Amino acid sequence: MSDTALVEMTPTAAEKVLELSAGEAHREYLHVYPTGQGCCRTMYGLVFMEEATDEFKVFETHGVKIAVKEAFHEIVSGVEIDYVETPQGEGFTVVNSRPSEGGGCGCG
Repeated sequence: MSDTALVEMTPTAAEKVLELSAGEAHREYLHVYPTGQGCCRTMYGLVFMEEATDEFKVFETHGVKIAVKEAFHEIVSGVEIDYVETPQGEGFTVVNSRPSEGGGCGCG
């Protein structure tokens, strides 16, 4: 496991991940990966994995083992995972604080 984290996670998010993975061997690692390009930013996915092969960089934050494929390091670097509860619902948010490359966003 690496000491350098590509991905940051809030204590609230870590607590929820640990709650969801408790006692589940097939949920040993949280895989963070890009799912595509949305309006002005990359979208990310989260999925549990049982094991991480050599193609993954694995690091631990707040007791959560996070796995990122080597090929996605640059895209995923700077991501922060949080868990939020609002009147509309609850869930994980995944955002990248690094400014996107290229020009400005043309969204309204």
